[in-house]
Amino acid sequence: MSEAQAYLNGNFIPDSEAKLSVTDLGIVYGASVTEMVRTFQHQLFLLDDHLERLFSALDYACIEPPVSQAELKQVCETLVERNAALLPDQHDLGLTVFITAGHNLPYLGLAELKTCQTPTICVHTFPLAFELWDRKYAVGQNLIRSEVQPLNAAIFNPGVKSRSRIHLYRADKLVRRNNPEASALLFDPAGYVAETTIGNFFLVQGNQILSPRPEYILGGISQRMVIRLAKQLGMDYQETDISPNMILEADEALTSSTAYCLMPVTRFEDNQLSEGIPGPVYWKLLTAWSQAVGVDILQQAQEIGTARRQACL
Repeated sequence: MSEAQAYLNGNFIPDSEAKLSVTDLGIVYGASVTEMVRTFQHQLFLLDDHLERLFSALDYACIEPPVSQAELKQVCETLVERNAALLPDQHDLGLTVFITAGHNLPYLGLAELKTCQTPTICVHTFPLAFELWDRKYAVGQNLIRSEVQPLNAAIFNPGVKSRSRIHLYRADKLVRRNNPEASALLFDPAGYVAETTIGNFFLVQGNQILSPRPEYILGGISQRMVIRLAKQLGMDYQETDISPNMILEADEALTSSTAYCLMPVTRFEDNQLSEGIPGPVYWKLLTAWSQAVGVDILQQAQEIGTARRQACL
């Protein structure tokens, strides 16, 4: 096998052939729920947690699951087994699952009613793009307050991971007009921290890790990992309102996301945090995460990120 495979509507096919129709509701309405999982040593990490969240999202979005959770798990594991064979041993994959609501009935008409009522399911993988974040492990990231607010729970539950995320795309675009290296930090209507466009936010104050209340955020699978590791390290965890001043006064700030796991925040807007370098709690958590998965997360990212960056020159 020389080309990676994808899974589309019951079939394993070459990745290059995995395409959606312009009539698919995932394109027409953004009516699609999704999950992204990563591997460590070519093994999917916390796959069951991701699939449980996916099936909960399907129920909320009124999309009938086209397969069982057990069947989808088997598809994911089979796909990784096949596609990981094309990678060097030290590299890892990202895996994306998305399920759309089917096709748009007004585009196809009653003659295609069954097609329109049949959800589209796709699973595909990609080599993790370590070069996009490898340097930030050591120097940190810059977050800037966005004018874009998170989803209003009265309209759509922000805890559901859907493909209807243009507000997050816009948030980063607006921030990067002034600072191309920064990322957006969203605040709720009351002025408290919600989340970044791709992950969860944390503060470190002494022996406590603080995270925003859940009402305006997508509760992350990686966020759960941070909570577990913090408790293993003897730290307390609390969900609370986080103001901009609390960010400036905290010992450290961190974010978590599936692909990169854990990242320090060393700058908030024009203000330096933790003396401009990653703090000790960040390093302890990243070390504990590496030990839990059997991979030196920092070393892997730096080695592969450097190689991929050089290959692009």
